Amino acid sequence: GAVALSLAGAGRLGLVGYLAFYRALEHGGGVGLVSAISATYGGVTTVLAVALLGEHLGVAGAVGVALAVAGIALAAARPAGSAGADADDEASEPAASVAVAEPMVGVAPAPSRIKNLSRAGVPLAIVAALSYGVGGFALGKYSARAGWLTAALIAHGASITVMLMFMALLRRRMAWRGSTSGILWAGAAGLTDAVGLLAFSQGGHAGQVAVTAAVSSVFPVIPLVEIGRAHV
Repeated sequence: GAVALSLAGAGRLGLVGYLAFYRALEHGGGVGLVSAISATYGGVTTVLAVALLGEHLGVAGAVGVALAVAGIALAAARPAGSAGADADDEASEPAASVAVAEPMVGVAPAPSRIKNLSRAGVPLAIVAALSYGVGGFALGKYSARAGWLTAALIAHGASITVMLMFMALLRRRMAWRGSTSGILWAGAAGLTDAVGLLAFSQGGHAGQVAVTAAVSSVFPVIPLVEIGRAHV
């Protein structure tokens, strides 16, 4: 029972991070900077795993983790194609940006046309990183006890349940803007997100929470590379 409650809490923490991420975009819309801040969750989880679970990385492993987290933060902070955007006038097309989400809940939001993150958005992005990091740590820790598949199902199920409850309460305030293609893309993103969740949980089951968190935090490289190719 205690393990199940802890895993459900991990799922809810992931949901808090997910909502804080989108709220940060709403306040400032600096997609690259929000992504850069939230992607540091891997460092949070790694520090917790080493300090509380006694995982050992060694010198090479510790340096690799630090470089991975710092590297993706720097890369996401200045997406490809944005270097010369500030020099353009307001009538020109803004540089493409991409947002990333965490490995437990959610998918990437649509690109934003706002380049700078407001003061209100920075704390929210930090909340997202901390929520992702602590939630990921809990998921990895208790995956070893409950099994990776059971842990993933409980965590994801808890986040979905809470989200559905919120949707029921806010249904009158929500405007439907969906389309067939949007639903299909959202479904595909959800499926790939589930695969990432299962892999993350299995990494925790294998006793490699620190390594799994650090490596998974570099996933923004994929969309950033695609953006770079689009601007070549």
